[in-house]
Amino acid sequence: MKVFIYDGSFDGLLTAVFYAYGYKDECRIERECNHEMNFMNIEVNVKTEEDKAERVIKSIRHKLNNDVFNNVYAAYLSDFRDADTLILKYLNLCYRHGPSINLAKNNDIIIKIDKYVKKVYREAHNFEGFIRFKQVAPMSFYSSIEPDHNILPLLIDFFAKRFSDQNFIIHDLKRDKAIAYNMDTAIITNLDREYSKRFEHSDCDGEFERLWKTFYKATDIKERENLRLQRQLMPKRYWKHITEVKN
Repeated sequence: MKVFIYDGSFDGLLTAVFYAYGYKDECRIERECNHEMNFMNIEVNVKTEEDKAERVIKSIRHKLNNDVFNNVYAAYLSDFRDADTLILKYLNLCYRHGPSINLAKNNDIIIKIDKYVKKVYREAHNFEGFIRFKQVAPMSFYSSIEPDHNILPLLIDFFAKRFSDQNFIIHDLKRDKAIAYNMDTAIITNLDREYSKRFEHSDCDGEFERLWKTFYKATDIKERENLRLQRQLMPKRYWKHITEVKN
């Protein structure tokens, strides 16, 4: 089997799709960080080519539609190891039958794409409410998160608009990446996990955290407490970064 290996970037994935799409036999696409060498496979190391990636984007949007493109991007952001190969199979299916194939909810590829896309968008939506900032300097705030999926690209516009009058960092500790915003420009940049340690005992954040805990206690009604529902809406794996419930 031929395996196309790329650098993990979205443009790299689309470059791999460009070269793998016309391959007649079954093949796979894998990220360098997930690849395990197998001497039974024919490995092709794909160098990212922006012009090839742009051709694939234009093709998806013009020959298919934006919904298909959004599905591809959301699946790429997922943390499922088979997502890259699934994207190739999904695009093959869409080009063969047209974008209306997405209505075929009994198709295994469509079922899986729907599942991955929903998980990514649901987690991004949840984190719009889960993220808790600590003040680290006047008008400067920091938050650490460990989401299951790479959702920072889906959060950047939301938080840049919502907190446009302050500086902030949203740090994905799992992927060593962060949204950095300076009241003018928001970017996603590499940021080592060790960076978070400088804020663990910040002199500025104590009062800010106390305000969160006070608000939580004031709105909590003991008689209506439903821990099972709470864990469904706010999974326990996120609690260590949520001020009002962490120890």
